Amino acid sequence: MERTKGQGRAAARLRALAPYLAMAGGGLLLRGAFAPFEGQASIAFFAPVPLFLASRLCAPRKAAKLGFVWGFAFFASALTWFVPLVRNGGPWPIVLLGEVGLSAWCALFPALAAAALSRLRAPWRGLRESARAAHARMVAAEPDSDEEDEAFGELAALRRRSLLWEIAGPLAAGLVWAGAETLRATVGGGFAWYSLGASQRAFPALAQLAAAGGTALVSAVVATVADALAGVALRAWDTIRHTPGSTRRHLDLTVALVALLAAFLWGSRHASDAQRLERAADRSLLVAAVNPRMPCIFSQNDAAAREAEDRLVTLSASAALLHPDLVAWPETTLPDVLPSPRLEADMVDLSGMIGAPILAGSTELPPGETLRAASLVWNSAWVFSTNGISPPYRKRHLVPFGEFIPLDETIPALRRLSPAGVSCAAGAGPVLLPVARRGAEGPDDAALVSPLICFEDTVPATARASARGADVLLSISNDAWFEGTCESAQHHAEAAFRAIENGIPLVRVSNHGATGVVLPSGEATPDATGGFLVHAVPLLPRGRAPTPYARFGDWLFGFPCAALALLAAFLPARRRSDSGIPH
Repeated sequence: MERTKGQGRAAARLRALAPYLAMAGGGLLLRGAFAPFEGQASIAFFAPVPLFLASRLCAPRKAAKLGFVWGFAFFASALTWFVPLVRNGGPWPIVLLGEVGLSAWCALFPALAAAALSRLRAPWRGLRESARAAHARMVAAEPDSDEEDEAFGELAALRRRSLLWEIAGPLAAGLVWAGAETLRATVGGGFAWYSLGASQRAFPALAQLAAAGGTALVSAVVATVADALAGVALRAWDTIRHTPGSTRRHLDLTVALVALLAAFLWGSRHASDAQRLERAADRSLLVAAVNPRMPCIFSQNDAAAREAEDRLVTLSASAALLHPDLVAWPETTLPDVLPSPRLEADMVDLSGMIGAPILAGSTELPPGETLRAASLVWNSAWVFSTNGISPPYRKRHLVPFGEFIPLDETIPALRRLSPAGVSCAAGAGPVLLPVARRGAEGPDDAALVSPLICFEDTVPATARASARGADVLLSISNDAWFEGTCESAQHHAEAAFRAIENGIPLVRVSNHGATGVVLPSGEATPDATGGFLVHAVPLLPRGRAPTPYARFGDWLFGFPCAALALLAAFLPARRRSDSGIPH
């Protein structure tokens, strides 16, 4: 008897644990839709199904818990590229805190989406329960009796009423999910990596939706299909269990597939228009992006540093044989902090020797200050040419735990925990750097290049501000911090959407990672890791109409969806439901 009771308790615990295991499995499955896994973008349509089932069947509080488990399982597995920061100077407690803390923070937003959808679906759960009761009365009634007819009519009416929820449910899921992702990309400085939409880089037509509403719109389409698949799975389960709460139709899937088809058709047409514009461009900027495969600045010795600098100069000289208009070096590749009259003079001389201006980055201090005692430190980039040195572009979106430690202004001792030992200050705004083109008719025909530094190309709002008035976005990165991981490949995939969103080309150059050019049509050059790439970047007509996203940003789609998600999450449920995931 005791053994039977023990088995019963074990079975009960397993049933209680099963929903959480299903959530963790779905989150881990989504990991396969991103780098380093290639060609698996379709996983993103299936991995969120457990979460959307929870939002259909669970009360808001439980749905939020399950959504958090789903999100934490995904982000904790995706952010394992934090680990190399330990060997590159980051204290392991801070690195571990960073990964776990960021994973938990990001997981709050799937939890928010699950709770919001659960509240929106409370009336549907009420209809489902009423349908079960009507079915029970119909089964219990005498055949051909008035009670049976009445129960049958009530059941039919309830099924008709549930049609609206089955049709509108996936669309609501897409909007709420897009809103939750927009909040994650905005609140607390924002972390926009690993949206559902970013997984669709492999489907250029679908990725083109970013030109209209950012990656949030792409995510909305993916979430709409995933929620419809959750509805199909639930109806299949209802059929097995003989539960009468659904219509046995797949109208939600039909609506989702129509939305997906419309997205592909619009995206295909938009990509074709962008390609025609790119090929018809009568001006171009010949850019040489040099990737010297330099080691991380915290792991190299003096000999390695000199070798890397020599390789950088040699590769630049080789690229100069193709007469580029601009040579781009990665982030923080200059061997000294600026201002440095000697280094600045050397860079101007090198620009004259190779016959092209050089865009390069380094640490910048106020004049006369040293790094150890500096009042301000910037992560900056300049263009060096025989005409002089451009004004600096100072990085605006700083990376917590990398370029500064949160609260370090209040507790200065925390700055010692930063990998560089100091905290950077944010720049004031974007900078447009004119670059003369060979064969140009005059200075007014110069290309306007807008720099971004490292993770700034993953922040849509930052890149959109930099793209305003620019001909080319040029992002310089230091991905050597994460050498040996998938970070660089995913970084490049995330950044590619900035070209699509803003309708201008993006050039990316890293010191140890993906380097290449992405055009607004989504077309990209091969990766030039460990060498250099010389590419004629088309300069599109400046008078053309901007993309909807370039004009309105997230105000067109993302922020309204965010408002919907917040309102839905904190609205009181109209009908309490304690239903759980079927098992």
